[in-house]
Amino acid sequence: MTTRKWWGIAAVVLSIALVAGCGSKPTTNAGQPEQPTTEQPTTEQPPTDGQKDNKQEQSIQVYVSDEELMGLKTYEKKIQYANDEEKYKAVLEALQSSDNDSDIPLWKKIEFKSVKMDNETLVIDVHIPEDGHLGAGGEQFALEALTKTLFQFNEVKAIDVLVDGEAVESLMGHVTLEHPIKR
Repeated sequence: MTTRKWWGIAAVVLSIALVAGCGSKPTTNAGQPEQPTTEQPTTEQPPTDGQKDNKQEQSIQVYVSDEELMGLKTYEKKIQYANDEEKYKAVLEALQSSDNDSDIPLWKKIEFKSVKMDNETLVIDVHIPEDGHLGAGGEQFALEALTKTLFQFNEVKAIDVLVDGEAVESLMGHVTLEHPIKR
């Protein structure tokens, strides 16, 4: 019984060390250097009826997990938006997919109910279905992917994640969730 207890403690310590170590190393996009985020007007669709197309296009870095859930990696995604609310919705949608089938988008099954900027804090209300829950490591990576992706925007000073409108202690029951998460 004592041996089994020590093996359990060793497994927990090893898991924590792996999560802490993986989260601190820099990530790249398939060995290519990361490119700075640039913002420029879209030229894909010409204006119609004398009205200007006010959509903007921006390249962002989106964070997903590798196929073993051992670390985060990035991919570049171009988003289009007409205003800040559309921009944040496009970013959250980008967190639900990946350009590589072997990567795991940690927010794939999470429903984003609402997103709004409130005094430099981005408030995000989510619904997590039963099959959307991750283990402790996955939950930590999901929060890290969210913050790294959204903190690319200078105007986002903090993020407050609500679950079904409630400020809960933990997103999925494993990792303490700060209200708000600050830069």
